[in-house]
Amino acid sequence: MNRLSALIMPGLRRSFYWAQSPTIRLAMWLAVCLVAGPATAQTPDASGLPLFDAHLHYSHDAWERLPPKDAVALMRKAGLKRAMVSSSSDEGTQLLFAEAPDLVLPVLRPYRTRGEIGTWTSDPSVLAHLEQRLEKYRYVAIGEYHVFGADADSAVVRRVVQLARQYGLALHSHSDADAIERQFKQDPQARILWAHAGFDAPDKVREMLRKHPKLTVDLAYRSDHAPGGRLDPSWRTVLLEFPDRFLLGTDTFTPERWYYVGEHARLARQWLAELPRDVAERIASGNGERLFASAAAGLKKAAPEAPMCQAPLAAGSLLQADAVRAWWRADPALMRVGQPFALVVNLCPVQTQLLRVDAHMPEHRHGMNYRPTLQALGAGRWRAEGLLWHMPGRWELVLETELDGKKARLTQFVEMR
Repeated sequence: MNRLSALIMPGLRRSFYWAQSPTIRLAMWLAVCLVAGPATAQTPDASGLPLFDAHLHYSHDAWERLPPKDAVALMRKAGLKRAMVSSSSDEGTQLLFAEAPDLVLPVLRPYRTRGEIGTWTSDPSVLAHLEQRLEKYRYVAIGEYHVFGADADSAVVRRVVQLARQYGLALHSHSDADAIERQFKQDPQARILWAHAGFDAPDKVREMLRKHPKLTVDLAYRSDHAPGGRLDPSWRTVLLEFPDRFLLGTDTFTPERWYYVGEHARLARQWLAELPRDVAERIASGNGERLFASAAAGLKKAAPEAPMCQAPLAAGSLLQADAVRAWWRADPALMRVGQPFALVVNLCPVQTQLLRVDAHMPEHRHGMNYRPTLQALGAGRWRAEGLLWHMPGRWELVLETELDGKKARLTQFVEMR
């Protein structure tokens, strides 16, 4: 709509509804149509397309700030039909899957912490972690993992490729083209989802797709294929040649990225609208639904097992009373006299309620000057904000819980210097 139409159309529309003569109303309607221009000039509408997001992370720094219910609410508001979720460690994935098994497709990441991104390919202990999780939970893929060049031929990566084949899982590989080639050489029947299209050029992506029929591509964080929300012509050509081989992705690699899930979905629908409707529907969600249909069906056979009934990574201490166990750690990890801190608490069984967190000094017969506030993060995880130990000495930390109507008091002494 041009500037002239923007100025006169509101008045024409108001006058139209007040005009009494059918002849006058017809003339006015024709005037509106002439100003507005033909309807065929409008941009195709993709606003209602459901989306399949193949690249989300829900790692420890995300789920400590954004509870599972809130993360799921963001995904549903964005119109996600399905979401492949991985995390460092796997604890975050299980939290989100337990919250929304109809929405979340769990993906097993090799990393137990973020710091393993650059070391995992030469660390055999990663394999024990993967094998234990695969025995306990169900997944649709292994990844997203980072591997480049000849590192893909390491014994650890070779075993990961074998595990994927053993369990019928896809491999979500953040790699250069060389590492993708090496993984297909190890298993020509592997199903590899190439993260970020390898950050490679459209011509290289086309070459790889022509060479490897089992290769699919996620477009996470590839702003170059749609600068300013408009589809780049070179990418359009590749998308039209391989409409069944591309998936969308957001890549929430930092907690802040979770708040862009909705905006990313909006921009994706914007450039998808420039494609033929059937192609747009396939890339938006159809390809993901088809590629992971059997794996998703396998997830339904087993209800999500309640997570958190084992000590999480880097847990500070274990407390136990009757049937209740609790692991806690401080945030920040180093507690200092006179400085506020929070506690992250894992309760098992997960339906246990945390009623109160407090602390006192028995020898001095006084407690804290502040009352912590509690936040339920879901699946047995809690956060207590506002603790402060104002003097050195022996403090007794107290957690009060309730399970099936029975209350328990868990305590531990902490020496502050």
